[in-house]
Parts: sequence; C-alpha cells; structure tokens
Amino acid sequence: MKKLILLTLLVLTGFTATSQVAQDTVKLTPQELFEFNSQWTNLGTTQSYIDFSKDVLNTSDLSLGIVGRKVSTTLNLAISKASTSGKWTNAALLSINPGWKYYGLGWAVTRKTSTRKTTLQAIGSFDFTFQKNLNLSIIDLFKTKRFGNFGYNLTASQTWWGEWEGPWQGEYTVDSLGNWVANIYPMMPPSRQLTTRAMAIWSYPVQLKRVTVSPQLVLVSDIHRSFTDGTLDISYLADFNLDAYYGVNLDWKLGKNFILNSSIRFNSTIDKSNTGFKKSNPILFAIGTGF
Repeated sequence: MKKLILLTLLVLTGFTATSQVAQDTVKLTPQELFEFNSQWTNLGTTQSYIDFSKDVLNTSDLSLGIVGRKVSTTLNLAISKASTSGKWTNAALLSINPGWKYYGLGWAVTRKTSTRKTTLQAIGSFDFTFQKNLNLSIIDLFKTKRFGNFGYNLTASQTWWGEWEGPWQGEYTVDSLGNWVANIYPMMPPSRQLTTRAMAIWSYPVQLKRVTVSPQLVLVSDIHRSFTDGTLDISYLADFNLDAYYGVNLDWKLGKNFILNSSIRFNSTIDKSNTGFKKSNPILFAIGTGF
C-alpha cells in the first residue's frame, strides 16, 4: 500500500512539474536567421509582397496574374455613360480579387478630343481586415500619327494599415529542457503612408484587317513618400525605383459595336530602397469586351 501511494505521488509530481516547466526566450543571430530563411524559402530575410495600387489598377477587364506559384484572378468592371456630344464620359469602376480578398470601387470623368483624352479618377480599395487605399489620379493621353500614343499619369496614393504581425526576427521560446515552444512575431502598430507616383505610357496601334495590335510600355515610379505609425513620422523623396510593364494589347472587332480585347503584360521592378521586402512581379493576362 505504501509503495502504491509513493508511486501515485511520483506520477502527480511529474504532471505538476510538466505543467510548470519554465520557458525562456532565445533569438537567432542575424547570420543564423539568414541561413534558416534561405534554407526554407530561398529568400533569405526578404519577404515578397504585391502592390495592388500598381499591379491591379493597371490592368483591365478580367486579368489573370501569375505571382510565383500562385495564380491571382482580378475582375475589373466599368460602366460608362457618354454625353450627347461624346466629349464627356462618366464611369463607375469595380475591381474584385477574391483570392487576395481585394476589392476596389471608383469613379472616373473623362474629356475627349480628336487627339487627346484626359481622365480624373478616384479609386478606393480594401481587403476588409488589414489594408485600405485611396488613389486620386489624373491621366492624360495624346495621339500622334507617326509615333503612336503617349501619356502620363500623376497619382496620390494614401494607404492605411491596421495592426499586423511582422516578419519573424528569429526570436522564439523554449522550455527548461531547451525544446522549442513557439515563435515570437513582432506586432507592428497601425500606420499610414502617402505616396506620390508618376507614370509614363506609350503604345503603338497597328490596324490590321480584323484586329488592332498595340505594343505597350508603362513606366511607374514613386516620387515622394510620407509615413507615420504613431511613433515614427517621416517625409522623404523615394530612392530610385521603377516598375516597367511591357506587353501587347489586341482589339478584335467582332461586329459594328462589339470589340473583344485581350492582352499580356510582364512586369519588372528596380527598387534601391532597403526595406527587407521585395515586390512580386506578376505576369498579367487580360481579356474583356467593349461596346
């Protein structure tokens, strides 16, 4: 009987000791963190991201983006109404990407002449939980007979982020035996950023019998940024950065008032800023209709 009581006490003591195992915090060195991330993600400490204000809003109709091994589908819809003279057009814009939980809603006013089209545009976008964005733009396009179509776009983009779990910095907890318990992720405070951006646009339409083929080139660069998160409040000129979108657009005229549009667009990024994050460069396919 005494042996049974002693054995029971030892088992209960073991359970109590297990439940009260002390935990300690351990952090990898920068080199260990780099090696760990390189082994598992091939990115070192760099994490990739998608810039919806560039990649999504520069596409049209139904676009299919390939980002790494993921496929991102965005549906962009526009309902427009022109004035009797045809010089003015108002358009309601809608953008939906269910895979990335992205939604955008906007309004555009356009004035047209025989050689020029000027658009004022406002688009708000959000993902319901983390990021919200408001873009105000002026888009000016010019037609020439010999050199194709040229244009520019000036944009002020205000982005709001909620509190978010930052990238792992190599810190984790272990029990008294040195066994891993959980990773510790830094919590980043709510923040906002205002970005002034410029875009240059070129296309060269070539009219064939049934289709208009238009090689395209779009260059986008952030000029100025201001950022605040409650503790940090800075305003600065952006380091050299450039997004180049290049591809070809096809307009198929299938009837008197019906056009089928399709395009493919590639993306390359040059960014000298050192933030620890790298922009993803999707391949964008688009198909849609026009009346």
